[in-house]
Amino acid sequence: MKRWVVFWLVLAPVLASADSFRCGRYLLSVGDSQAQVLDRCGGPQRSWQDGFIEEVVRRADHLATLSNLGGSSPVVSQPAYETEYRRVIPVYRWEYALGRGSFLKILTFHSDTLVSIENGPRQ
Repeated sequence: MKRWVVFWLVLAPVLASADSFRCGRYLLSVGDSQAQVLDRCGGPQRSWQDGFIEEVVRRADHLATLSNLGGSSPVVSQPAYETEYRRVIPVYRWEYALGRGSFLKILTFHSDTLVSIENGPRQ
């Protein structure tokens, strides 16, 4: 019995995440923009910038060559060079207290996009 109590006290906050939540009559979900959240729920009770994420994107550009101009062989695409782009994405966290007895909702945004919704402590 004690093991189950410890399990719920330790792991329940970690497991308490959702992909959506109801704000009034609207349903917010992962992928929504900050403007959509503000429009549907109003301003958060608390918000802060929680650091940055560096994203690296690699793209291989291809150079098309013909192996045999006179024959019926297909066009062969060989990599010419690889391009790397780096960008810094700000991370924002917003908290919404939806009333007494409900869970605090913690929304995480990468730049302008909602990427996670977590349940905080019960209010």
